[in-house]
Amino acid sequence: MSNYNQIKNIDIIIIGAGLSGLTLARELSIKTKKKILIIERKKKLVYDKNWCFWNFPKNPLTKLNNHSWERIKIKVCGEEKLFFNNKIRYLHIKSSTFYDYMINHLRKKDVNIFMNKKINEIKRRNGVYEIVIDKTLFKTGLIFDSRPNVNKNKNNLYQHFAGYEVSFKQNILTKNEVILMDLQSFSSGVKFMYVLPFSKKKALFESTYFSQMVYDLSIYKKNVIEYLKDNFPNVDYKIKFKEKGVIPMFLEKKNNQENYYKIGTPGNWLRFSTGYGFQNAFINAEQIVNQIKNNEKIYVKKNNILNFLDEIFCNLIKRDSNALMTFFKFFYFKNDYKIIVKFLTGKINFIELFILIRSLPKKKLIISMIQVLKKKLYK
Repeated sequence: MSNYNQIKNIDIIIIGAGLSGLTLARELSIKTKKKILIIERKKKLVYDKNWCFWNFPKNPLTKLNNHSWERIKIKVCGEEKLFFNNKIRYLHIKSSTFYDYMINHLRKKDVNIFMNKKINEIKRRNGVYEIVIDKTLFKTGLIFDSRPNVNKNKNNLYQHFAGYEVSFKQNILTKNEVILMDLQSFSSGVKFMYVLPFSKKKALFESTYFSQMVYDLSIYKKNVIEYLKDNFPNVDYKIKFKEKGVIPMFLEKKNNQENYYKIGTPGNWLRFSTGYGFQNAFINAEQIVNQIKNNEKIYVKKNNILNFLDEIFCNLIKRDSNALMTFFKFFYFKNDYKIIVKFLTGKINFIELFILIRSLPKKKLIISMIQVLKKKLYK
């Protein structure tokens, strides 16, 4: 006798109702008639993170942004540069805005979302995957899994951060100007502050590191408090924790099996040198759904040139962090705003890439490139 109350056949199961999972489900619901199930371990989806992205290429949520900025400021070695282009906007969306939009859409499309459900085991039998939830056996031929990889290698590089929402008692912030990077000196990687002003009285202050060691929450909070003390002395404020994140600055081993695919961060959907991934979620979801519709092999196209350049940059952080101040200064201060944005979003053409690389300090990058190539050769 079966131990299951029900046995259900599902076309596609998506594990994780985050950025990648919901975006993929939305694309599937629009372009196919597949029966979709999303399984999420959280009890509910709330405002627990912030995504920022540029206004090109456009995506379905570009017009739903919570905040938009015209000006971007970079601070390096006591010098600063302000960027402005009336065609370029830096956009911010709260996770709650994203979740509300996605959940409303998916409910209309009859996509099932199971909240507060933990998957203990996935079995494969006779070419079909089996997942048990609440004594119901779900069978599917196709799984997309956004759960992060558990194992952390101490030799790997990570972007790690914690953001705090700060409310001031007076109008003190420049509302239309983001501080994309206020670079601090740091001996074992990169350390900088990132500031998103939501109004003249409220902003998100995020302490960010590119390093091999991830810190306790108290370290990031201390950095924010010291930054506030240095830049807004004798001003009353309230500080509230908002988000923490750890992003791998390397290509994850996806270990895809037949009809089982990693998506999101473990699927290398994020640009590993920058952590940008919001736009990629829509681009990759569209690509995958088109492949499913056309019965093609499922994969996400890689930009091998940009990946190689990202490896060189990340190796430089690990091997020669003293060179980073000069690197960032050259990168931001010697290049056109549009070229910088196109590089950060991965939409740069060969000529623009050549111009950008030519502006950078050559000796340190060549040494880092040789080290990366040696590592590849002796793998």
